[in-house]
Amino acid sequence: MFRTSVGRRGNYGVETPVVPAVQAALALVLLNMGYQRVGSKHDPQGWWLIGSGGILLIIALGYLHAARRGKFLVWSKLLGELNLTGAEQVLDLGCGRGAVTTLVAARLTTGKVLGIDAWRSRSLLTSNKGGSEDQIARRNADAEGVSDRVEFRQGDITDLRMPGNQYDLVVSGLGISAIPNAEGRRAAVEEAVRVTRPGGRVLIADIRHTKDYAAKLATLGCEQIESRSLGWEAWYGGPWLSTILVSARKAKA
Repeated sequence: MFRTSVGRRGNYGVETPVVPAVQAALALVLLNMGYQRVGSKHDPQGWWLIGSGGILLIIALGYLHAARRGKFLVWSKLLGELNLTGAEQVLDLGCGRGAVTTLVAARLTTGKVLGIDAWRSRSLLTSNKGGSEDQIARRNADAEGVSDRVEFRQGDITDLRMPGNQYDLVVSGLGISAIPNAEGRRAAVEEAVRVTRPGGRVLIADIRHTKDYAAKLATLGCEQIESRSLGWEAWYGGPWLSTILVSARKAKA
């Protein structure tokens, strides 16, 4: 079985699995056509087909690496850089199956992490035997040994319906990107800042929309706003689909 990263025992699926599946299928078609042309007709154009198929296959494998291993590696590094005390209260917006949620929880002792998701439009590789996404998230927390520090709750991340100024850290690993409209994504960022304690941190990872997130954080008065690529480990197919992290600190009152 393909392991997501060292110590990962949960079932976290693949975001939008149709993308690498189509890429791999097209790659195999091109490779087959290329080999047939080179082998039977000695057609030099067959090498172009082989080359194109090979590149497309590498892109598909890169996507799978980011989804199944790379995201865990980059988030583990990010969380390590935060120097958490272990007592933090943390919120994960759009938590999905709890990939980031469980990584955070593993670094907590007396702290807790709450994962919120609608679990309606998540496009993950699932099996009928796997149960619903929220059930899988809870089982993942059990598998990782962090269920005592994790709570999962169904909700709308654009309208959290909870008091503000209560979380030391708010994170989102591609969760906000699932919101289909810019207004909703900005509302989610506003909610993230609202529930963060003064002096607390907000970390949002996305492939697109990151300039909008940074702009919204600035209008909300956040400080130390930074945007940076998470590197090749989090390329969903190539550098043109690089995961960008937007981080900020909520201003102290």
